[in-house]
Amino acid sequence: MAKLTDLLQNRFRKKEKSKMSELAEKTSKGDLTVFSGMFGVGKISDKDKETLEELLEKYALEGSEDVSKDLTHLISITSEVKAIQTQAAILHGERIKRAQSILKRYRDGAFTAWLLATYGNRQTPYNFLQYYEFYTLVPKTLHPTIESMPRQAIYTLASREGEQEKKEEIIRNYQGETKQELITKIRTIFPLKDDDGRRENIGDSTCKALDRLLQGFRDRAPKINEKQKGILLDQIQKLTNLIKECSQKR
Repeated sequence: MAKLTDLLQNRFRKKEKSKMSELAEKTSKGDLTVFSGMFGVGKISDKDKETLEELLEKYALEGSEDVSKDLTHLISITSEVKAIQTQAAILHGERIKRAQSILKRYRDGAFTAWLLATYGNRQTPYNFLQYYEFYTLVPKTLHPTIESMPRQAIYTLASREGEQEKKEEIIRNYQGETKQELITKIRTIFPLKDDDGRRENIGDSTCKALDRLLQGFRDRAPKINEKQKGILLDQIQKLTNLIKECSQKR
């Protein structure tokens, strides 16, 4: 019986290996049919395409003739990578959701303990969970757009309290903005409540930033010219005026 089991397992491994080898060979040749069937490859934004084109032009060797063809392949590879990342987030999220359902029947802290034991932290799996829940909540027609958006921006959008319709509107209006542009937009439309622990205290963050700046000046003792000195002093004066204005508003 043991020999039969071993034989079946070996056959299964060989079959799996041959499938993966075939997939790797076909995708390396630019055949996305198999890959897209497995991962659902989507389009990347025009801005991403421009970035890839600029990258190749910047680093191309003199006399390179295959830049256009290489760009086509690189766009395909980038699409595949993004598809893998999206699918991974969804697969993680779906399994985390299942684990959460099981561990709800146990004492408080069981789910957190499982997250720490499995992922080593809480933030990463919570991001996956929120991504999965948000992804399954929005209409399927918006899924391709979500998949093309920066994932960190979707994490932020999913975690904010607010009307679902407004969140979906952000997705519909996506025009290839950068991660930071999207996050700024999301934070403006869905600001955190004053008592939310994630809300950043601008005073504290400014003090920390200035401390790092001063420490850098002390450690490196940079040489600055007269023009730079004038700009720095002007910026310091503007910051001083802003601080005074903030104090007067209190």
